[in-house]
Amino acid sequence: MATLLCHIEINPGKEPEFERVMKEMYRRTHAEEPNCVRYEYFRAAQPGKYYSLLSFTDSVAFWEHQISDYHEGFDFASMIKSLDMEWVDPVADASPLMTTKSTELPEAAEDLVKTAAQTYPVSEQPWWKQYL
Repeated sequence: MATLLCHIEINPGKEPEFERVMKEMYRRTHAEEPNCVRYEYFRAAQPGKYYSLLSFTDSVAFWEHQISDYHEGFDFASMIKSLDMEWVDPVADASPLMTTKSTELPEAAEDLVKTAAQTYPVSEQPWWKQYL
């Protein structure tokens, strides 16, 4: 499984557009990606800040999500001021999700998936293992 928490800051005044686009991303992701386990957006306490919790059956499913055609056609650069993707590991018996682990990229993977794997590597933290 591959789970991450995105910390997102939106450019002032772009919040309505961002939320509209994320509703479409949410709808399409859940409708078209059978290997998506969680894909949710949250408003933070501070204005213009959001979080997204994403979880996929494996990292290949996440990389395929990143290259999906419905990521195209939106001006993310005009909306998003900053984006920090943080790989997280669920606490056993305190979350329905499974341990975050990097998946080997299949040799037959498309070039775009290979590029996504290089751009968004899954980062397992060594300290997580002591709690498994």
